[in-house]
Amino acid sequence: MTTNSDKVVNIYLCGPTVYEHIHIGNLRPVIVFDVLHRLLLTLNIKVNYVQNITDIDDKIIAKAHREKTSEKKISNHYTKTYLANLVRYNILFPQHFPLVSNYIPEIKKFIEQLLEKEHAYQSEQEVFFRVEGNKKYGELSGQKLEKLRTNYRTIIPTNKADKKDFVLWKNTNTGIKWSSLWGLGRPGWHTECVVFIQELFNGETIDIHGGGNDLLFPHHENERIQYLAQNNRELSKIWLHVAHINWEKEKMSKSVGNIILAKHFSEKYGTNTLRYLILNSHYTQVINLQKNLIQQGADYTQKITNLLKRIKFYLYSNKINLSEEKITPSEKVYQEVIHHLANNLNTIKVLYQLEKVVNLLNKNLAGEKMSFETEKAINDIYFILNILGFKFNLPIYNFSDKLLIKKWQTLRANRKYEQADEIRKQLQKKGIL
Repeated sequence: MTTNSDKVVNIYLCGPTVYEHIHIGNLRPVIVFDVLHRLLLTLNIKVNYVQNITDIDDKIIAKAHREKTSEKKISNHYTKTYLANLVRYNILFPQHFPLVSNYIPEIKKFIEQLLEKEHAYQSEQEVFFRVEGNKKYGELSGQKLEKLRTNYRTIIPTNKADKKDFVLWKNTNTGIKWSSLWGLGRPGWHTECVVFIQELFNGETIDIHGGGNDLLFPHHENERIQYLAQNNRELSKIWLHVAHINWEKEKMSKSVGNIILAKHFSEKYGTNTLRYLILNSHYTQVINLQKNLIQQGADYTQKITNLLKRIKFYLYSNKINLSEEKITPSEKVYQEVIHHLANNLNTIKVLYQLEKVVNLLNKNLAGEKMSFETEKAINDIYFILNILGFKFNLPIYNFSDKLLIKKWQTLRANRKYEQADEIRKQLQKKGIL
C-alpha cells in the first residue's frame, strides 16, 4: 500500500452562506471533496482541509429582518443544520470551519495592506480593489480585461472609479457592522476567503481550491487577484470546479424554486442514493436529475444494502469478525481504485469496479462455507464503499436474533424446510436476511 506520511495537502472549499437550509445541489461539491479527502487519507497523506462558513451576508440580514430576530440567531441556526447534514451524509469534517465574524480584525488588516500597496482605494466610506493594472486578472476564468471593459454595466456607482472594481469593505446602514479606518461597515464577500487562506495556510500557495462552477467568476477570480496582489504568488496550484445539478434540465436554485432540500432527499430516498447519483457522473459534468434517475439510484443502493446484509450473515455464520481496521483489499482492486481516483477523481470507473465485486459476491455467497476468493471480495467491497464515503446502517444481531438464526440453521440442517421457512420470514422482517 502507498504511504507518504510526511506530505501535507492543503485544501480549501468555499462553503455555505448560512441563511437557509441547503439543497442537494449545495452538497455536490462537498461530497466530491469528501471523496478527495478520503483518497488522501487512504494514501496516508496528511490533510489540512478548510471549509468556510459565511455568517455575514445581505441575505442573512434580510432573513433576520423578515423574521424579526438577530442575524446571529439566523446564522447559528443554519450553521447547525448545515453541520447536521454533513453528519447525515457521512461527510468527514474538515480541520477548520472558519466563520467570517471571527476574522474581522484579520480582514481589516488585509484590506489595509492592499491600500498601502495601492491595489485598493478608499472612496467615501468604502474600499474597492483596483482591477486595472493587475494584468493577470481574468486568467483563471478565461476573461479578458478588454472584453470586461465593454461588458460591464454602464452605470457606475458614484464612489467607484471603474466598473470592474469590486468592494472590499462596504458601508452599510442595515445589519451588523464594525468600526474601521474607513467608517462603519462589513467585509465584501470576495475578501473573506482570501483572508481565511492567508491566515490558516500561513500565506502559502495552497494545493487545491474548489467550489461550485458558478463561483469561478467573479468570486474565485477576485479571490485570486487579491492574493496575487498581496503576496506576489498564486493562491492555489489546482482549482477544482464542480458542475451544478439540474432538475428536469433546469438549474436547481432557490430563486427558481425547484430545489430539493438535502434533509428531505435523505428522508425520502436515503443519503447513499444522492452520493451514488453524484459519483456516477464526473464532477465536471452537469447532472440532470429526474424522478426515474433518482429511483434508479435508490434501487442500486438497495441492491448494495441487500448484499451487505448477506455478507454480514455470511461472516456471522462463519464466525468471522471483520472490523474496519482489518479491511485489506486485494492489491489489484486497491491499485485500480487509487489509479482511477488519482486520475481527476474518476468515480465512475470506481463504481464500475464496485459493480464487478458486487456481481462476484452475489455469485459466491450462494455457498455456505468461506472461500479465499469470497473473503478477498468482501474486503474489496468494504474498501471501495469506504473510500467513496457510503455508509449503510445494517441490523445489529441481539441475543434473541442469534437464537432465531441458530434455530433456523438447525431446522434447515434437519431438513425441516417448512418450519425453517417460517423462521426465515421472521429473519427477513427483522432485516437480517
